[in-house]
Amino acid sequence: MVIKHLLFYIICLFHYFVWLFVLLAFIDIRTATINLYIVIPIIYIIHILPFHVLTESKKIIIGDNWQKKVEDFHKALIIPDKFINLQKYLNKYCFFNPLSPQGMLLFGIISSSYRLYFNNKKLKKKY
Repeated sequence: MVIKHLLFYIICLFHYFVWLFVLLAFIDIRTATINLYIVIPIIYIIHILPFHVLTESKKIIIGDNWQKKVEDFHKALIIPDKFINLQKYLNKYCFFNPLSPQGMLLFGIISSSYRLYFNNKKLKKKY
């Protein structure tokens, strides 16, 4: 039972860190490259599937009340809770929510592309 809960929390943390990576990968040129060429295409392919791999694994591990456990985990970590509240707020007042999964993927693509583009421009000027 304890191992199931520990595995559930590890999957939740992994899910948070993947999205955090997508949003902040533009900070470094190497992470921007990994984000643009590896992480975002994999996330896109996962979202094309008729099920979400991480969500299904959470359902299998915890069972029927997995959503309640995820909400409790959000509240315990504070920052994901604030982020989700902001997502809900933007869903009410925005035509397209920039903090939806699609919006975060789009931000990751744009920010990583700009990082790579402007880094390549600097390199071309040097030589």
